[in-house]
Amino acid sequence: MNLSQLRAFNVVAREGSLTRAAEHLSISQPAVTAHVRALEERYELSLFRRNSRGVTLTEVGEELLKISVQIFALENEAAELLSATKELRSGTCRIAAGSPYFIVPIIAAFQEKYPKIHIGLNIGNSQKVTADLLAEKVDIALQTEWEENPLVEAIPFYRHRVVVFCCHTHPWAQSNKKHIRLSELSAEKMIWREPQSITRQVFEKACQEKSLDIKPIMEIASRESLFEAVAAGLGVGIVSSHELPRDQRVHTLNITDADLKTTEYLLTLKRRRELRIVKAFHSVAEQFRS
Repeated sequence: MNLSQLRAFNVVAREGSLTRAAEHLSISQPAVTAHVRALEERYELSLFRRNSRGVTLTEVGEELLKISVQIFALENEAAELLSATKELRSGTCRIAAGSPYFIVPIIAAFQEKYPKIHIGLNIGNSQKVTADLLAEKVDIALQTEWEENPLVEAIPFYRHRVVVFCCHTHPWAQSNKKHIRLSELSAEKMIWREPQSITRQVFEKACQEKSLDIKPIMEIASRESLFEAVAAGLGVGIVSSHELPRDQRVHTLNITDADLKTTEYLLTLKRRRELRIVKAFHSVAEQFRS
């Protein structure tokens, strides 16, 4: 169906006059007449009864008017939705991150500025975050480390130290030891994250470079569970400094003989970078970049 023809019919039906409909649509009266006639001829029916006083609707015209009113009401709703989204008065920003520690403050600042925007947040390991971004399940991602991809804009956002932590009853904590060499971990019961963990990969690489054969006695999939296991005295863990909560049950030590650091990247698909909601999030996130 030609919507221009349907719109002309709708306005004529509501105005009851071809002349007033033409004025409303800002087109000539012959053009309005042509639109209505084309609609009638296509479906081989009459929509109006014409007389010297104007036009009145036929029965089928009455039914079509009800439908056309609904159609153009929905059109107006669609226009309002798109306008609101353009002005960031509505819409959804979907985000994936490897951990909540840095993304949550950015989201809080974003929502303060754009309170009408709904936020969807997924937390997962780096593989999941990457997959969600490339599959366009999310608009923005914040992830530790990144392999260059021509489809993705990657902005280095944070640099973090990898630290060692132990239970508060451990001799290192009791003596308030602040620094440690990698070799000192050889005699410890180590608890690590899963092999996909970037922190673990950075640590293992440093050990290999120093020819240290350090193996874990336990592998734990979540950083929260890792923290609880170490706090309970089951072993010594490694973690990025920003992911370690302040808790008197654990003690933190810096590694002195290896430059163990991770980088957090803000990721966006290049083809979606100019979306208004993505640009707005980047603008807010830039305040947190270090």
